[in-house]
Amino acid sequence: MKMLILTQPLHTNYGGLLQAYALQQILKGMGHDVVTDRLGVVRKLPLWNRALRFLYHAAQFYILKNYRYYPYRYLFVSFDKESKAKRSIAVNTERFVNTHIDTIDLLTRNNEHVIDAVRQFDAIVVGSDQVWRATMSDIPTYFLSFTKSMKMKRIAYAASFGTDDLNEYSKTDMKIASESIKLFDAVSVREKSGVRLCRDYFKMDAVHVLDPTMLLSKDDYLKLIESEDSPCSADMLLTYVLDRAPEKNEIINKIGNALHLTPYENGPVKYFSNIVENNVPECVFPSVSGWLAGFRDAQFVVTDSFHGTVFSIIFNKPFVAILNSERGASRFISLLSILGLENRLISTGDEVSEEHLRPIDYTEVNKILNEWKLKSINYIRKWT
Repeated sequence: MKMLILTQPLHTNYGGLLQAYALQQILKGMGHDVVTDRLGVVRKLPLWNRALRFLYHAAQFYILKNYRYYPYRYLFVSFDKESKAKRSIAVNTERFVNTHIDTIDLLTRNNEHVIDAVRQFDAIVVGSDQVWRATMSDIPTYFLSFTKSMKMKRIAYAASFGTDDLNEYSKTDMKIASESIKLFDAVSVREKSGVRLCRDYFKMDAVHVLDPTMLLSKDDYLKLIESEDSPCSADMLLTYVLDRAPEKNEIINKIGNALHLTPYENGPVKYFSNIVENNVPECVFPSVSGWLAGFRDAQFVVTDSFHGTVFSIIFNKPFVAILNSERGASRFISLLSILGLENRLISTGDEVSEEHLRPIDYTEVNKILNEWKLKSINYIRKWT
């Protein structure tokens, strides 16, 4: 079957890249001809909204010298130096996409060309990641509203709303989602709360499945680690923190001191925030293979990332997950609860105890994970 995967843009998000890679590998292993849309569609802003944002950001940037606000991101790309900088910091992750994921630049075309291109596929798979989160995605696109007149199979695999409610949805979003979800032949979601949201808001019975990254094994990921990624020192406390803050540094230092481990950040030196600081070289994302090697070599992991938590589990590492409510707490709670690892989730440094520092007995965890993996793969096989 010729299949198209629609997911979040394949840029610098390690978890996003690896879930796209994993889902494509699973589908190819079942004999399908698969490509993934590369750039995705972010939420479109109306012209009046872009104009207001431009003026607000211009005041912040030029008058208040707050350089995190960059007005030209709301104009044409040719004016946007920020976009050029972001392409530079993605050089290593871009190489992973070019090498390991078969892609198509689909949703950047005009509507007529998109529809013509989509007609060549037998099926569309939407997912995984937060494709159904209104603040991150274009809801009509990821609910496949543009395919109403087409005869094809539509499957949602591990789609995520990112939150426990739909407060981020506008009335228009709700109307389109409610109508378009009925087009799907099968709907599965990544979080338990997603099952409830589909039932209560869309009258749709959804199936709870694993994130695609967890359908592959540790050995599958070890094959992606390049030869130059030699093992690191044996006393490494791996940190993968998306929203860096003093209170999270406190947690890292507390655990590092207790375990006599040296913290090592598994990401760029700095996250890009503005073009004025002229620090693009420090913001370049390390290679995906180097990122995976960090989990291979870690003695302990501290992360506020969902996929940082996922890969700690895949590599059977002791870890602490710092609850990241703004990015979506339900993702952490849903995964850790089914694996019996809820005690590994903390919010503040005061919560860190001796229990968090102990090794994890992964015998039962891996047993549960394998059962869920079988269930999730069978779901894909049934509907493809």
